[in-house]
Amino acid sequence: MPYQGELAALIAAALWSTTAILFETTGKRIGAMNTNLLRLLLASLLLCLTFFLQTGTLYPVHASTDQHLWLGLSGIIGLAIGDAALFVCLVILGSRLATLLLSLAPVITTLFAWLFLGEKLNALALSGIVLTIAGIIWVVNESEHDPAHGSRLRGIVLGVIAALGQGFGVILAKYGFRTEIGTLDATLLRMIPATLAMWLVMLLLRRISPMKRVLHDRKSIRFIIIASIIGPFLGVWLANAAVKYTEAGIASTLLATVPILVIPLVWILRGTRPTLRAVVGTCVAVAGVALIFLR
Repeated sequence: MPYQGELAALIAAALWSTTAILFETTGKRIGAMNTNLLRLLLASLLLCLTFFLQTGTLYPVHASTDQHLWLGLSGIIGLAIGDAALFVCLVILGSRLATLLLSLAPVITTLFAWLFLGEKLNALALSGIVLTIAGIIWVVNESEHDPAHGSRLRGIVLGVIAALGQGFGVILAKYGFRTEIGTLDATLLRMIPATLAMWLVMLLLRRISPMKRVLHDRKSIRFIIIASIIGPFLGVWLANAAVKYTEAGIASTLLATVPILVIPLVWILRGTRPTLRAVVGTCVAVAGVALIFLR
């Protein structure tokens, strides 16, 4: 099927724009870490069930050592560390600004792909990098007076860390795809290590006990279930398909359209009307990403 990688990336972006708002809501109600832990666990269970229905086993034990290594590292860096930073950023800055900061991910992916995968980095790509960064800075500077739930600087730093995690995670996943493997298999090989790593860290830090109180918040649990199905389950599966069937930079470029899709959703669902500068700045940032795509 032509353009299946690009199509998978666009659908994933549409799903993620919705989950960003849902996870922001639950993060403010029950905490960012609790939200992340539950969504990873639910996504892992859904993926294992799907894999069992398809193959009769719960986990792709047939995968090679290299695939386990690179896809596992990709999951830990991208889905555990990167998304942990993103969830706190969502609570502090809100979904619109947090997803805009994730526009840095394709910039990071492109630079890493140039360094480690030998992909081309020409003048057009460099122009796109500059444009993306300029658009983000323009919007972030305007939003200085927007209400933030916590330290604004901390939220921005965490947003950048989230972008680094996503960008580097894509490169590691690309290494895992050097040999043939199914997209569902690859999604499991990323999601399971990420889930185990996050839960292990939280257990060691003794942060699991408050989860008992969290489970009584039925609205949050309902939102997490919905968001886990359309985000880390379907969304990550489609994102892995995008990475497999198209170049790393292209996949990240199309996945980076999330902040544009979030703007009308936030306006419709919360009545928060964006300023003209926010809309233009976001479009400029994503246009910069598009230039990277055209390199």
